Amino acid sequence: MELQKIKGLLEKYEAGETSLAEEKKLREYFAKNEVPDSLKPYQLIFGFSEIESKESYEKEIELPATKQDNRYLWTAIAASLILVVGLFFFQNKPLEMSDSNLGTIQDKEEALQKSMEALKMVSELMNEGKEDLIYLKEFNNTKNKFIKTE
Repeated sequence: MELQKIKGLLEKYEAGETSLAEEKKLREYFAKNEVPDSLKPYQLIFGFSEIESKESYEKEIELPATKQDNRYLWTAIAASLILVVGLFFFQNKPLEMSDSNLGTIQDKEEALQKSMEALKMVSELMNEGKEDLIYLKEFNNTKNKFIKTE
């Protein structure tokens, strides 16, 4: 009868549903040397927990001072303030446009020369893009060989 109660308590123990009083009964039962062979592994578990519960740590533990935490806090606050002040004073202000900043050229020949240079640069960029269209044309020719469209 007692063996059945112990097995029931062990099932509850493995499921994590035992109370402290029930665990105490299990420890007392396994403290005896008269345990069936099928329950010998449990005797080792409860014997070990009994031995470990009696041990204690005598040395005093020294905790680090909390002064370092304050240093990091003040460093973070200072960095935030510097960031806010920097954003406030060095923000990009809109540039004011005036006739002197427009880059206008008064001489007609010089203006024509600058315009020709700008158009030549645009033409070169357009021609570079046009070169890639050759590959597209070749792709379309190959596609038309395999896909018949009516």
